[in-house]
Amino acid sequence: MQGNESTRLVCSILAMDQSCFSYKVCRFCETPVPDDKPAEFICNNRKCAGRRRSSKRLFRLLFSIGTETRVMNVVAFDRAAQVIFGCSAQEFFDFSILHPCAVKIASKVLVGELLKVTLNTPKRCKAEHLRMTNIVPMSSDFEPVIETLRKVDWS
Repeated sequence: MQGNESTRLVCSILAMDQSCFSYKVCRFCETPVPDDKPAEFICNNRKCAGRRRSSKRLFRLLFSIGTETRVMNVVAFDRAAQVIFGCSAQEFFDFSILHPCAVKIASKVLVGELLKVTLNTPKRCKAEHLRMTNIVPMSSDFEPVIETLRKVDWS
């Protein structure tokens, strides 16, 4: 794929990177901010004009997927990732603070899940992974990750 190409395909999730599933952004302009910034901070983005803002989290999930002919690494950002997680990145982050194994279990739950996805080339030249911009679970009994995790006995 080159340029602004888009491809629709059916794939299976082979793995999910568990090291970093979300990133912090300004709640108003969605400019990325360092994780070590406090919950409220001065946002220097043009849209915010140096005002005090709060932060939120957005999904950035790195998956290894397989099709009939190849295996590739792709990234799913917030809107697409919410389809399979069934919640916001902030909600999942808060849940994972209470249940430290949640990310590991989420990864295991997703392995083997059959999806119909749209892959797009990155808009930024430095980006290295194709983007999953549309995700449709193929299984009729698909359940979002957060619903599965809420059923786990954490005691």
